[in-house]
Amino acid sequence: MHGRNGLVEGVMTEPFLFKAAARLVDFMRQADDPELLNLAAGVPSLEALPTTELAVAFQRALATQGSKLFGYHNPEGDYELRDLLAQRLSRRGAAVSGSDLFTTTGCTQGLSVMLSVLVQPGDVVAFEAPAYYGMLELLAQVGARALPLPLSGADGIDVDLAEALLTRWKPRCLVVCSSLSNPSGATLPEASRERLVEICRRLGVRIIEDDIYAELVDGGAPKPMRAFDDGSTVSWVTSFSKSISPGLRVGVCAPGDLFEEAIARKVQQDLHSAVPTEVALREFLGAGCFDPHLESLRIRNAGRRELALATVARCFPAGTQVNPPNGGYMLWARLPGTVDFASVRAKARSRRVAFAAGDVFFAGPAPSSGVRLNCDRVSEPELVFALETLGELLS
Repeated sequence: MHGRNGLVEGVMTEPFLFKAAARLVDFMRQADDPELLNLAAGVPSLEALPTTELAVAFQRALATQGSKLFGYHNPEGDYELRDLLAQRLSRRGAAVSGSDLFTTTGCTQGLSVMLSVLVQPGDVVAFEAPAYYGMLELLAQVGARALPLPLSGADGIDVDLAEALLTRWKPRCLVVCSSLSNPSGATLPEASRERLVEICRRLGVRIIEDDIYAELVDGGAPKPMRAFDDGSTVSWVTSFSKSISPGLRVGVCAPGDLFEEAIARKVQQDLHSAVPTEVALREFLGAGCFDPHLESLRIRNAGRRELALATVARCFPAGTQVNPPNGGYMLWARLPGTVDFASVRAKARSRRVAFAAGDVFFAGPAPSSGVRLNCDRVSEPELVFALETLGELLS
């Protein structure tokens, strides 16, 4: 099972301290650069947002709340919004109520809060490899020792190998993006979700489930890992940055039996999240706007993925591997051989193209040359041009 030097398919299988290969602030600084054809940002196109419905929701929020919209409110967030979110999560099989949730400023704050509650310097934290670079930066900042878990293709974490590693090292927690994982696009099958929860419950390992992409899964959001738990093993976080609007900055956390510790940390960071956007989201959901928007968004995303897959197949180096995800607007392409990403990145930037090189998604050395590609941020002609340009440089 273990290769030389604690490696399995190039991924370290022994805990180690690390320094994050990327800074989230650098990615965010280029996110709204109008000069770039941005395939790097993990955000949807402005054209994909339900702008008209959100405008109406904000108008209703102001009309119903008046000056209350601009004052302090309770730390856990808008009561009615939390009830609506709990009902939606309950329909996916998770037994939660509004009082089990609190709102956050995006999903990243939910991750940050849960990690601050659970992890001390030197603690072992397990996670998928590859994994979201923002989460890796949070782990490096708290001095956690990384335990990357290799993936098994489109089905996400290799559960058999994960069980062996979790049993051996008993990490403080496991962080997993269970649906359309960023960047691999992998989605854990329901049986793997239930089994991972059972393994972690037995070993006393807390799961932090990042559910941010679940609503983008073709056919609808699957059961979260939280559906197989009572809150004693799984803490759940998500946001609406990918499914409704990144600018809303509304997320939600169900910390389970760590509620009081988690909400105390959240209040230390920002007292409470933004009232206007929470109430507007409540009006948006209450008016029944979300599901029709998701239906059209999934169709749009599928068309963009097909266009990008065809362009990658035509223009990228022979031997490039892409596992088509079952939803979302991003692709993870693994290139043959070794790529000098610093050189390619600079040349691409000189031609107005930005992309996310695979090394930023690994705590240790990247086992392969991968790139994450956003298929939705730019127009279709710009997407084709950017991928053709990148394929030329990679070749």
